[in-house]
Amino acid sequence: MDQLPAATLSALAPVLAPTEQVAMVAPAVGCTLVLTDRQLLLVRDGSSYRPRSGVQSWIVDRTLSVRLGPVRQTTGQLAIECCGRTASVFLTQANIPRVDALVAEVRRRIYGKD
Repeated sequence: MDQLPAATLSALAPVLAPTEQVAMVAPAVGCTLVLTDRQLLLVRDGSSYRPRSGVQSWIVDRTLSVRLGPVRQTTGQLAIECCGRTASVFLTQANIPRVDALVAEVRRRIYGKD
């Protein structure tokens, strides 16, 4: 597991269950994606100033959809959708491999090892 920045760690403290474990971390533009053993979290930079949208979370189950859009020039986009809520995450070329691995792990958890 990657080391979480202090600001991200403090934003996660009230959100994570006492026994919940962080499995993967992927940086993106203006935020960090965090996959735990139970949920996918989007922690926006400056989350302490955004009480409603600074940390968003989704349970990893079949209601969750994560889609990587095409990379255009040097940027890409990740769409996270569940139960009528959508979040968009922008990615630089450097972010894409780690986000791609996180998306693959989310899909493996949802749909099995097929």
